[in-house]
Amino acid sequence: MDKKQREARRHQEDIALQRGLLWVVGAIVLEVLLVLVNRFYINYYLNEAEIFLALHKVLSAVRMAAPVATLLALVWTGWQVKQKQKFMLPFILTTAFGALSVCSHVAIKFRGPGVSMLIWLVIGWAVLAMVFYIYQHEFFLGAAACGMSILALWFVRYGLSGRPESFLVLAAIAVVTAAAFWLKKTDGALPNKEQFLPQETNYAVLLVTCAASLLAVVAAMLAGGTVAYYLIFVMIAWLFALFVYYTVKLM
Repeated sequence: MDKKQREARRHQEDIALQRGLLWVVGAIVLEVLLVLVNRFYINYYLNEAEIFLALHKVLSAVRMAAPVATLLALVWTGWQVKQKQKFMLPFILTTAFGALSVCSHVAIKFRGPGVSMLIWLVIGWAVLAMVFYIYQHEFFLGAAACGMSILALWFVRYGLSGRPESFLVLAAIAVVTAAAFWLKKTDGALPNKEQFLPQETNYAVLLVTCAASLLAVVAAMLAGGTVAYYLIFVMIAWLFALFVYYTVKLM
């Protein structure tokens, strides 16, 4: 590799790092908002009732509007991809509105335990963003499927009250699984011919991870909250094993 190629590669790595850091900044902002919600919406004092009511109105409005905005941004993203044009802006908007949808819904429905879970979830989201930009994309897909299975299992623990959310997350895992199969068929290329995964990618680990993520959620739905509780630890261990595997693969 000559000097010009090294400079070009360094420039690409710098751009990837900057984009990853932007996602981390977004996660920090969302984390701060969740801490404020936890303080003034979940653990408010009696003399702060007006703040609680104002936050409830805001969260309720976001809960209704954000899913619609997410769907519109997702359609925009799909259109841009189909037209083989840049889709990063609509993708960012889809992610941002989706995060607001999840956070507002969980805060209202699941209250304290839900907000506590979201605080950890946002940290995981920031880590996943950095993985996407500076690590291996196949690890990103596997970690996304595994992480969503953990979230779905958390919902299953709440029984009937968490069943609609667990089904939605299960559908999202199915989408990631379908994307993995599709990328295998196209040798890792997107519709705009951009290479998302290397052509020499070994899809076995990725597809097994997606399948395990789906099966864990389905098994928990059939068996109940106790099984879901223990499967959460199984999937966390699986996620750690993925991290070790792909780290060794880089060496």
